[in-house]
Amino acid sequence: MEEQKIKQLITAYATAIDAGNATAAANFLDTEFRVVLNNYKNEGKTVILSRSQYLEMLLDGRAGGAKRILSFLLLDVYGNAAIAKVKLEGDKTIFNNYYSLIRRNDDWLVVNDIPQIESK
Repeated sequence: MEEQKIKQLITAYATAIDAGNATAAANFLDTEFRVVLNNYKNEGKTVILSRSQYLEMLLDGRAGGAKRILSFLLLDVYGNAAIAKVKLEGDKTIFNNYYSLIRRNDDWLVVNDIPQIESK
């Protein structure tokens, strides 16, 4: 049952991101949410974005806005914590995202997003 809730949450979250809808995406993120971008812009740097920085990128079109096909590759739930590996394939890029989730008051929220991005 928890696995299904998590899959629904991640699917709805990805749909909001693909639509560039920061308001909808915010509903799925914990207040401590972070994005960890490894090898950002192929410059060998790691960049960590806060929840507000990431949502701002969605608002101004620097993130999201492209339809992708979602596939679940891994889902592991233990108590109030979960890890999901999700493949998000678009026309130009493939994202293999690792999501860390926590359960707060019976709701699952994404607390960490670590995307591995490949160009096609």
